[in-house]
Amino acid sequence: MATHERPITAKSVEGGDDSGFRLPVIWRRTLGELTLSYVPDAGVDMIPTRVYPASAEEDWRAHRTHMTEAGHLPMGCGALLVERGGTRLLIDAGHGRISGADLEHFQHAFGHVRDLPESLATLGVDPAELETVAFTHFHGDHTGWARPDAVEDPRSLFTKARWMVGKGELESVPPGTGPVLAGQDERTVVVTDGTEIADGVRAWSLPGHTPGHTAWILDTGDGREVVAFGDAMHSPVQVQHPDWDVVLDTDRKEAERSRRRLVDHLARDGVYGFGVHFADQQLGTVDASGRWRAWSDADVWNDADVPAR
Repeated sequence: MATHERPITAKSVEGGDDSGFRLPVIWRRTLGELTLSYVPDAGVDMIPTRVYPASAEEDWRAHRTHMTEAGHLPMGCGALLVERGGTRLLIDAGHGRISGADLEHFQHAFGHVRDLPESLATLGVDPAELETVAFTHFHGDHTGWARPDAVEDPRSLFTKARWMVGKGELESVPPGTGPVLAGQDERTVVVTDGTEIADGVRAWSLPGHTPGHTAWILDTGDGREVVAFGDAMHSPVQVQHPDWDVVLDTDRKEAERSRRRLVDHLARDGVYGFGVHFADQQLGTVDASGRWRAWSDADVWNDADVPAR
């Protein structure tokens, strides 16, 4: 990989947690009948107290290993490729063609770790062949390459995919802003809580961050499951602080209720989570101490080699 794609590691901090941090890179993991591939697109350094306005600077001392040496909170942006049996679909569509020149007030820096089309090519996936893209919500860092202006082709990068969207999300788009997704009126399928959109893939309504925010529960085929929970949580620290709302939550009380439901669910045996913004700790679970435990080499995953380019 190119130099800018090498993991960035933090120094160990005495008395804090030991999970470390990095911007994400491509990975592929197999669990039961389920194969997951992370498709990186962008990386962002956040200003912690602005992302989490309920937190104070002193609250972050116990979480320094999640942060850069300059005190910023790294987050990744990308998508999750899901394969199970004959099913192949994408969850979310990355950040898209955003220059990063105009930062939000809660961002310190933005840059492409690797463009999502390049990442898909590395994984041997032709986006034109994907028939389904399921969205957690309509924020721009999740709809990027599916937007009408994503590429020269007005059908977006995913020329024939259907868009799976949680009930209530279409109504969250301000009037007069135009379609969020390419061919939105013709290609969008609105799904309710519990709807199975493919074999072993079903919707779980977790509103609050946006009205129709939806997690996707992925059945491994052997009694376990992985929850791709989008922006229900933005970093591992929220597992310990579900009361910390995110600056972009549209309904803070509802978002906190959803986070608490999610954390309780992830603490069950055989339930794992995928947090798209969790830097290099996207896959993990909630352990007995109530903390996020990211997967390590000691965990029982069957790693498949990422195809060479």
